[in-house]
Amino acid sequence: MNKLLEQKKLFKALFWAWGLIILILSSLPNIPTQEINIWDEPFRLDYFEHFGVFAIWAGFFVIWKMKDIGDFSIKNHLWFVAATMLFAAADEIHQIWIPGRTFNPIDLIYNELGLIMGYLLAPLFLKWFYK
Repeated sequence: MNKLLEQKKLFKALFWAWGLIILILSSLPNIPTQEINIWDEPFRLDYFEHFGVFAIWAGFFVIWKMKDIGDFSIKNHLWFVAATMLFAAADEIHQIWIPGRTFNPIDLIYNELGLIMGYLLAPLFLKWFYK
């Protein structure tokens, strides 16, 4: 079996620690956002952060639960996929009560898209990487 998949406990710990880090960071007050202009329209760079952080989190889960490279079924883990999607929503909603933070539906969309892409692409990426 692949060395990466032999590290189940490590990826389980990384998954739970990453979720805790997400919760802690999203609870910090008054975090500034950076913007760039694309075709004279502002675009917030933290959208990439939301996407990436949640994609990595899903990737940790995928590696933790894989039995073999490329062998991951969302259907077999649907309850956990749904739970992480709810966590992403609750994480964004709870910012209503954090000073200097707000609920941003676009942040929520990027959270959810990151999770979906992480769950879908991590098995494919690992399969491609280990070929």
